[in-house]
Amino acid sequence: MSEHSVRHARWEHLTTDELYDIVRLRNRVFALEQRVSAEDFDGRDREPDTEHWWSTTGDGSTVGYLRLVRPADAEPHPEGTDAPIRVVGRVATRADHRGRGIAGGLVAAVLDRHGHEPFVLHAQQYVAALYERHGFVRFGAPYDEAGIAHVGMYRPGS
Repeated sequence: MSEHSVRHARWEHLTTDELYDIVRLRNRVFALEQRVSAEDFDGRDREPDTEHWWSTTGDGSTVGYLRLVRPADAEPHPEGTDAPIRVVGRVATRADHRGRGIAGGLVAAVLDRHGHEPFVLHAQQYVAALYERHGFVRFGAPYDEAGIAHVGMYRPGS
């Protein structure tokens, strides 16, 4: 990932250009490519603990994104494990940059900073192996979300 830079900020520290690029990427991936009709902006982006992480190219183009949010009170996680502290979500990579390790680089950067905490995520089933390479394990039965097969995944803190 040497040609890409990873950046992160909370809502109040995002510039309008950064926010525009993030919104544009999420729209391209979730609305236009995957045809998800559910509202993407659910209010969680602006919460004080939410962290936005994105990857840019040398020219500053945003090509990858994910967000970290605090879990809901009853966030599912495997029985007998510590409750998650963070939830990884809205993972997106621009179509012309897929297969270059961008999402994996974002996950690695997040874990470098917060890896001591337990995490959950709701992975699209076809990309679950990406998260398994970073220590996440599947739990529960697969389920449908927005017409896409998903699976719950958990990573204990280190």
